[in-house]
Amino acid sequence: MTNIYKYYIELKNRVFLLLLAWIATLLVSYIYKETLLFLIIRPSLNYTNVETVYFIFTDVTEIFAVYFKIIMFLGNHIIIGFSLYHLILFFYLGLYNTEYKKLSFTIKIVITFFLISILFFNKILLPTSWHFFLSFQSFSLLKSINLYFESKLNEYLTFYITSYYVCVCYCQIFVLLIFFLEHIKTQVNKIKQSRKILYYSFIIVSTLITPPDVISQLVLSLSLILIYETVLWSLVCQLSLQKLKNQPILKQ
Repeated sequence: MTNIYKYYIELKNRVFLLLLAWIATLLVSYIYKETLLFLIIRPSLNYTNVETVYFIFTDVTEIFAVYFKIIMFLGNHIIIGFSLYHLILFFYLGLYNTEYKKLSFTIKIVITFFLISILFFNKILLPTSWHFFLSFQSFSLLKSINLYFESKLNEYLTFYITSYYVCVCYCQIFVLLIFFLEHIKTQVNKIKQSRKILYYSFIIVSTLITPPDVISQLVLSLSLILIYETVLWSLVCQLSLQKLKNQPILKQ
């Protein structure tokens, strides 16, 4: 019973620390809410004229609702990260050395692709999508007719958050791909058989997350294929080195 009580005290303390971290994040985010809103809007202005793009609101409480969504959006990220950190610390002493190495490798891969997905979304995907959809604003044949874009701030934030989660989830597929290749790296025939299926999967993923533009789909598909071939090449090289180390040295 004493051990159970100690576990209960530790879990209660960790939950309390998570609650404090979440509240502190919400407070800091509220203080810098205008800066956070600007950072969310800024990627969409890379391919547009800043003077002509503006956002409107049709409800008195809409701006407050937008700030609240941004604050909760950032707070949820912080609480998820801290929760995983405390969970790993809680189970750390009960893991074997091999299990700890696998867990550490998994966390590094997940964090790496998470950061890559954020950079890819803000630097490439979101500006490209914004530029593509705004390209229909003016007519190419009828020069006297123009369509003027007036975006609601709440709708833009919904578009940003939805696209962000879709991009992050799709980029995490590479984590599963790495573990799949790690599992079958000793079976070269299975890797060759699965290559076509993975290529088709990359094309489907590119079609789903990119704008309906052939160039964007081709660029993303080729990028995914290049990353896959790079990871596959590194695993094959690693396997070859292991075989060379295991070979007996022949004496003359």
